[in-house]
Amino acid sequence: MPSLLIRRVTMSFSAAFVALLLLVAGLASSNLPQAHADESVSVVLTPASVSASPGQNLTVTVNVTNSGSGTLAAGEAIITAPSAALSTVADLDAWFAAEDNDAQPGRYLAAADVPEIAAGKSADVVIELPLSSGRFGGIWGVRGLAVDYQVGGDSVGSARSSFVWTTAVTPEKTAFTGILPIVPPPSTSGLLTAEELTELTGPSGILTRQLDVARGRPVVLAVDPRILASIEALGNKAAESVLSWLGVLTSLPNESFLLAYADADISAQAQSGASSLIAPSTTDVIVPVVEALPTATPSPTAAPLPTAAVFTPTLNNVAWPVASSVIGSDLGIFSASGLTTSILSSTNVSGNDMSAGVAGGLPSVVTLTGLSSALNHNDVSRAASYLAVSSVDESQGGRSFAALPRETFSITGLTKLGLTLDTLLTQEWVSTGTMSSGLASASSALEIVDSPESSQRISVVSNLLARNAAVSAFSTIAEDPSLITNPAARELAAMLSVGWLGNSDWSTAVGESLRSSEKVLKSVSVVTSSTINMVGGQANIPLSVYNGLLQPVTVVVNADPNNARLIVKGSEKVTIQPESQAKAQIPVQAQVSNGSSVLTVSLQSVDGVAIGEPVSIPINVRADWETWGLGAVALAFVGLLTAGVIRTLRRRKTGSPEAS
Repeated sequence: MPSLLIRRVTMSFSAAFVALLLLVAGLASSNLPQAHADESVSVVLTPASVSASPGQNLTVTVNVTNSGSGTLAAGEAIITAPSAALSTVADLDAWFAAEDNDAQPGRYLAAADVPEIAAGKSADVVIELPLSSGRFGGIWGVRGLAVDYQVGGDSVGSARSSFVWTTAVTPEKTAFTGILPIVPPPSTSGLLTAEELTELTGPSGILTRQLDVARGRPVVLAVDPRILASIEALGNKAAESVLSWLGVLTSLPNESFLLAYADADISAQAQSGASSLIAPSTTDVIVPVVEALPTATPSPTAAPLPTAAVFTPTLNNVAWPVASSVIGSDLGIFSASGLTTSILSSTNVSGNDMSAGVAGGLPSVVTLTGLSSALNHNDVSRAASYLAVSSVDESQGGRSFAALPRETFSITGLTKLGLTLDTLLTQEWVSTGTMSSGLASASSALEIVDSPESSQRISVVSNLLARNAAVSAFSTIAEDPSLITNPAARELAAMLSVGWLGNSDWSTAVGESLRSSEKVLKSVSVVTSSTINMVGGQANIPLSVYNGLLQPVTVVVNADPNNARLIVKGSEKVTIQPESQAKAQIPVQAQVSNGSSVLTVSLQSVDGVAIGEPVSIPINVRADWETWGLGAVALAFVGLLTAGVIRTLRRRKTGSPEAS
């Protein structure tokens, strides 16, 4: 009996103990984060210096951001580093592309506690790394750094960075060249307005800050021709800040070239089936200055821009597609459009010399994708590492090209970019380079690694190109087709601007563009009318045509009946003055039967291009009234004539006095 009591007490105690453990575990687990909350926790590792030498420590900052909805418990940041040098661009690309998950690559360097982080907040932890623990040895070069952020022993986030391990033996310098777009923010307009130019070229304007980045730095200027065309269109009406900006642009000694108009996406055009790239003209807004003989009373003209302010690029016919957007067949379209050199991204090509070469017959320079990305994010340590690797990687040939931010229109971002470039140019392994020297050295073959643009984007671009072709065909009816085609091509280029990539407003802009062009296509049309009554066998049916354009148009009016009651004898060519109507007379012939018929009236150009949508016009046919009326009159006449003859003959037979 006592033993049974003891067993019962023991079992009760065990059950209570287990329940207590479960309760404690439940309370504890309610405060712990999910083991792999990768989507809600982001980690960034930033070295305080781009390089370090033997005997030095390196200070780094670990930033942890909690984008989740709950509090992130306190954790620990563990820093590790592989001992071996990253000696090629491919090695460095692979280092940054790898995902650590629960792994800690390399040797342990240091660890630090990270405090609890509330939802939507961040925490920065500064850690001094004893680099001697890394055993990096005496080989100069890039070393990787990694941070593993753990909470409760589970890895919830990681990040990678790098720095340059500088020893007594330094390599040859790499010649660095950045390619900087001089472009306005994306818009749907083919020309910039005077107000837009004034704002963009003001002291804090985007275009002004872009030129500031180029001053005194090895930066090639890739200039949007839309800016220059807009300034020329204003002539002497351009604001002082606009002319001053243009003067600075022309005075800079930097290498330069012209982008596609509005920096239109040339790869998307080629992959959408275009046989050649669009090349908008500005002849309708910019009148070339022609020197005339002096006259006694010269006519007043708008003063042109000063000759000194006319921008002339140092490099010509350069194709610069979006990074990693080219397929092999694109290069043929580029060449057919008059482009003779190109700028390609390293992830889009393969070859032995990866800084310059010949792709599809085009001498090309190759921008380092990793370096370009680092500069776009102002990651100076990563950028310095790519330049350091380029100085020892034989495939780079002692050169490094980078595409500077092409879709960033932040004044703060441009200011940081300038500071980042200054930091890079002070490093002992970096010198200044030029694009022309890279093109001059381009001799080895580069193979294109196909990287097509998304099917969704190509579908939209195809629709825009098709609509532009329709507008071009429509313009053949106009007295001056260029007044229609030039603005349409400029607006199309603006819609294809690289600046729209990643912009959620692009779909809205595309819709507006399609509606605008639809309005043009419907500006000349047949005016609908009520039922027309046709009496008789032949008639000219009057049809009205409306022209909503600001210039005369000439169209051919055609009509097609829906049954055999009417026969259309021909069409008529008619010219309609601006914003007015004109009538065309269509000759028709009615058959004998009466009834209803419908004329389908359509327009076309003199060359046979269909214009607008056909219009149906009902016709009431009364074809037999005239025929039967004439028959009755003829019959009556014949009857009267016959009666007169009979009467005369009778009188002669009877010998009436009247007959004798």
